Amino acid sequence: MSETLIYLTERTSTQANENCLILSLSAKERGQLRGKRSTLNGIEVILNLPRGGGRLIPGEVLKSEDSLFYVTIEAAKEDLIKVSSDNRLKLLKAAYHLGNRHVEIEFHERDIYLLNDVVMRKMLEQQGFEIEFAQVAFSPEIGAYT
Repeated sequence: MSETLIYLTERTSTQANENCLILSLSAKERGQLRGKRSTLNGIEVILNLPRGGGRLIPGEVLKSEDSLFYVTIEAAKEDLIKVSSDNRLKLLKAAYHLGNRHVEIEFHERDIYLLNDVVMRKMLEQQGFEIEFAQVAFSPEIGAYT
């Protein structure tokens, strides 16, 4: 762990390069613009970004207040449930039931991903959905009020 904290205060248009530190964050953490975090190589950073800028996006680069450090945001792998179907109406019904419970979901052409949750998994299985488990980056749909 580093002894001095790096304060990340600004989003930049700088492209990521080999000199950037990497900060791997879950989908929930990418929505939190303030707080102490640790880069992949153990260097502690403090996020202190202006409010109202929206969630952090994988590939986005942040810089320290002294412009000496650049950090690339990476989507962390998370334990997810994958709901698949060739029947789009069936997937739409799954999305309806999940949305009705305010569950964050990520849409793909024939799949829906959500965080691994035993209650949601059982509900989907009771409705006849085939469930797979995956550990991948999670980028849920951003809600209308987010």
